[in-house]
Amino acid sequence: MTPALPIPRRPVGGLLLVNDESGKLTAWTRRGLVAVHVTPLGGWTGITPASDRSRAAAPYDDPRMALAARPLPGALRPSIGFFVAGRRGVVVVQPAGWRAVTRWVVWLPEAGVVHAPGLRAAEPEDLLAFAGAGPRAAPGLQDALAATPGDALSWLVGIHAALGLPGRDLLMAPEAPVGTLVEPDDDSTARFDALMREEAAHLAEVAHPSRRPGGS
Repeated sequence: MTPALPIPRRPVGGLLLVNDESGKLTAWTRRGLVAVHVTPLGGWTGITPASDRSRAAAPYDDPRMALAARPLPGALRPSIGFFVAGRRGVVVVQPAGWRAVTRWVVWLPEAGVVHAPGLRAAEPEDLLAFAGAGPRAAPGLQDALAATPGDALSWLVGIHAALGLPGRDLLMAPEAPVGTLVEPDDDSTARFDALMREEAAHLAEVAHPSRRPGGS
């Protein structure tokens, strides 16, 4: 008798909350790099990584950051996501609007909220607006942002709770009930890996011109 393979536990510390009123969410997830669970949560839909690796080659194989960094089409915005990235806690918001800019909050255990070069910072008012939380939630959010727990997941759980959003168990409990599993399309992964190889080769040529074909 062939022994049953263990069922991998889904990773915690990754939750993207999306407004899905267009019916385009499943198609969007299939074009990504990450196998995800899509879970209805009232007015929101929760998207969580279903595996501890994305389908892309390293260094793009972290499923949480692959999900955090992926732009959403306008029909699926606004969105807000909560992600553990190594020792960092990351909150990412994508506002509604055609030319809206993604905004970030980045937290480190020893430093609290830090400025991330190249990323537009999300202000507390942004988080309240995107989550649909009222002004009464502002003091609690300020306290949660300034909190100094020992790990990123605890900090994210505090921000999530202060905003009054659904999906807390999806963020922190590997055994939480989840919705439909959506696997990424193989062609999308292959195209991404090919693009990254081309970019790496180009950067290598720029850094070391003598290594180009015919270079001296």
